[in-house]
Amino acid sequence: MLKKILTALLMIFGLSFAVYAQESSSIRLEDLIKEALQNNPQLKAAKNQFLSKQTKVKQVTAWDAPQVGIELFQLPVQSFPNPLKNNMETDYFVQQMIPFPGKLSAMGLSAANNAKMYEEQFYALKNRIIRDLKSSYFELYFVQRKIEINKENQELLKQFIEIALKQYQVGMGKQPDIIRAQTELSSLLNEEVNLYKEKKDVETMLNTILNYPPYQPFDEVGEISEEIPGFTYQQLLPVAVSNRPELKGMNFNIDMYKSELKASELEFYPDIMTRLMYKNMTDTRNDFWSAMVGVNIPIAFWSNDKYGGKVEENELNIKTAEEQFNSMKNMISYEVQNAVVKLETNRNLYNLNKNTIIPQAEQTLQSTLAAYKTGKTEFLMLIDAYRMLFMAKLDFYMSEMHLMQTKAQLEQAVGLPINAIVEKIK
Repeated sequence: MLKKILTALLMIFGLSFAVYAQESSSIRLEDLIKEALQNNPQLKAAKNQFLSKQTKVKQVTAWDAPQVGIELFQLPVQSFPNPLKNNMETDYFVQQMIPFPGKLSAMGLSAANNAKMYEEQFYALKNRIIRDLKSSYFELYFVQRKIEINKENQELLKQFIEIALKQYQVGMGKQPDIIRAQTELSSLLNEEVNLYKEKKDVETMLNTILNYPPYQPFDEVGEISEEIPGFTYQQLLPVAVSNRPELKGMNFNIDMYKSELKASELEFYPDIMTRLMYKNMTDTRNDFWSAMVGVNIPIAFWSNDKYGGKVEENELNIKTAEEQFNSMKNMISYEVQNAVVKLETNRNLYNLNKNTIIPQAEQTLQSTLAAYKTGKTEFLMLIDAYRMLFMAKLDFYMSEMHLMQTKAQLEQAVGLPINAIVEKIK
């Protein structure tokens, strides 16, 4: 009795370990996305770039450093090289340039908008990297399925060769049928070599995105089972316009130029120079304090073009940024429409292959094989039926890959994952 219990426990443990090993050997898309967002060098560089732009706000809103100095008056020539010998007066001063009120705040707002623009560019790059990662991930899934189909077909053709040999031995088959099946098997073996090369190419692309060593292999991609809701262009476009980081970044770009325009208009107002000085008189105890206040004159005719040109430049920059925003909005509109059409097309192809073409091809192969065994059909018909099923399976997995890649494309076009899109549309 004890032996039976121990045997049962070992079987359960072995089964659990096998299930765990199977699950742990498959790669999860969510884990790869997390790794890419942590390790991708492009993304790291973009993050450092927008963080560096944020430091500009403190830089442009700070006053210029004050100046301190000493002035020596009436130095006799014979006192050289000692400047403090026999001089009549020594002045100690500190001076500070005070910008006109509003100038620094306008420049700070411009720098803040510029930093936000780079931050949105970071989020846009993040979405593109996720899209590219998903696309390569599903391409790897397709290549792995093609390798599986190739191996299944090799086994199937080995069965065909055995059947053809038996048919030939009993006088119901022909020798060319055996040669034809062997040639077909050789073609599959040659294709298998090319498929493994294709698999390496896809893995290299994934490794590049993940910042892994180029030839690091990947485990098996599990079966994909995900329901993708249907959307219309009219539903998605407002969501995309509100959430695409590229458009948000361009809005910040427009605001940046508007702040720069305000700052350039304030350049026509004078900055203030202040100075405080202590005069140390050599031959008397009557030392003095003096103060000075001065302004620059930006409206002088020889400097007016400098400030007026800057205003004109920023006005044109605003118009340029607005047109770039409109152009990007049109591009996003196209991307959304294209993704919607491709999603529905690939969904229809996926369902057609899964529910109609593959079952029909399987039935055709089974009936043709049964007919060949009884001598009611030619071996060529069996090969044609096999090829039909082979192509049907490839088309199914290709349509599945394209469907999932289009989903990733739609998410990038809108700027949100599918579950967030569904929430926005509700």
